[in-house]
Amino acid sequence: MNTTHPDTPEDRPTWACALHRPPADGQDWVPADRGYATCSNCLDRLRAVMRDIGDRYRMLDPTPQKGATGRGAPGFGSRSPASDHVIAFTDPRSSQTAKVWVDRAGRACREDERPPVSIRGELDILAWDAADRLGLAGPHHRADVHDLLRHLDQRLDLITRDPDLVVEVAFKLRALQAALRPVTGDPRPKFIGLCPELLPEPDEAGVPLVCSARLYAPIKDSSVNCRSCGAHWPRERWLELGRSLQVAPAA
Repeated sequence: MNTTHPDTPEDRPTWACALHRPPADGQDWVPADRGYATCSNCLDRLRAVMRDIGDRYRMLDPTPQKGATGRGAPGFGSRSPASDHVIAFTDPRSSQTAKVWVDRAGRACREDERPPVSIRGELDILAWDAADRLGLAGPHHRADVHDLLRHLDQRLDLITRDPDLVVEVAFKLRALQAALRPVTGDPRPKFIGLCPELLPEPDEAGVPLVCSARLYAPIKDSSVNCRSCGAHWPRERWLELGRSLQVAPAA
């Protein structure tokens, strides 16, 4: 399984919780529970993410929003009477592979290069990957979204003992949660710029390195946090961050 994403820095100690962010300067890593790759708090958060996915999936409504169709709607082509985005979420056949074809007029057509995924399909793949890794039976072939979430939950004790597996499971579950949020009441976080924090280690020539990871405006709390280097800007430092972003290179 591929675990090359910001939650897995190479310098994380083997005894540290595999899901915790890198600590701020002067602080130590959060230790994992004895015999596990995560701490109890991160286990609880992972279960909360799965509950949230289940709750948001129940909220999906393919009925188009008011004003999405009728006079003045953008475009002139034929449209589905329902929300195609939500239908894709709930259709097990949905794929993120963008297909290309030629229509009857000889014009090349291409699907959206970032189409919505099938929530059920992604959970099924994740459950089978975890089962294969653990040497256990996979889910029933007719399992629905909630069955698959229960299947993963029942194996969390074993999943959280494997640092690579738990990082992959957590990463994919959070990605599904993030995909569901915009269509179930939560906006996507707004990109505000690249992290201007200087990294502790310079490059080979001794030149200071800037983190440059993508920063997003907070949705629920009052702090801007960098998921890559762990830099933290509470509300009282927003003016300082704003000045740094003005002189930083654009994305």
